[in-house]
Order: sequence, then structure tokens, then C-alpha cells
Amino acid sequence: MLRKASGLLGIIILALAALAAPVAAADLKENIHTFLSALPADFETVAGKTLAAKQQSGENLFVLDVREPDEFKAGHIEGAANIPIRTLGRSLDKLPTDKSMPIAVVCKSGIRAAYGTMTLKLLGYANVKDVVGGMLAWEKDGYPVVK
Repeated sequence: MLRKASGLLGIIILALAALAAPVAAADLKENIHTFLSALPADFETVAGKTLAAKQQSGENLFVLDVREPDEFKAGHIEGAANIPIRTLGRSLDKLPTDKSMPIAVVCKSGIRAAYGTMTLKLLGYANVKDVVGGMLAWEKDGYPVVK
């Protein structure tokens, strides 16, 4: 969890620095504080149970699997689109054009999904959450997997 948080903080700092450059150190610290203090209590996550319920109810949502193609082929959430995290920046045309559409980002354990979630948030997607525990938790909890 600490690795995930420190990685996210690194992305946030780099993104804020790029967006705010050149910014005085005090301003950058304030921008980071403002961003981090505004994070929601769920920290942009969705539990597998909630995602499965939304899918069963027919809610219109986009599931983005950011794992590598071989991982995706081994088992994925039904209806998920596979865009590996390393190619996400060059595959934005495969994402919904409506930036308010709910997007659930999943990977194996949650780390790559967190990177994907933060990237999409920085690109203006308003309703993006990563699936808590990734496919490991999804499968452990007995939710359906497509192979």
C-alpha cells in the first residue's frame, strides 16, 4: 500500500509541476496540498462488489483493464477493454468520448489501475475509479471472469 501511495504521490507531483511550471516552491507546495486535501474518502476506488452490482443492474460504465494482453487473455471482467498502462497515452481514442461516463480501471492488484485512474483524472475524466485489489480480489471474491 505504501508503494502504491508513494507512486501516486510521485505522479501527482510531476503532473502538478508540469502543469504549474514555472511555479515558486511555495506555490507548488500549496497546489499539492490543495489537490491532496481534496481527495475523496474512497480515494477514487470502487469495490468489486459495487462494480459487479452496477454491471448486473445494467449501469452504463466502461471497464478499462490496464494489464498486458497475455494477462487479459488469462481472465478479465466481462466487457472490459484492454489498454495496457504503458500504451494508455497513445490509446486515448479507445476511451469514451464522454468524460463524465463512469470508468472502472482494473489491473492485477491495483497499482497499475491507480496510475491509470490518476492519469485519466488529470486528462479531465470526471468519474474514474480503480477496482480495489484488482483482478486478484475480483477472482478471490468469486466474481465472473471471461477467458
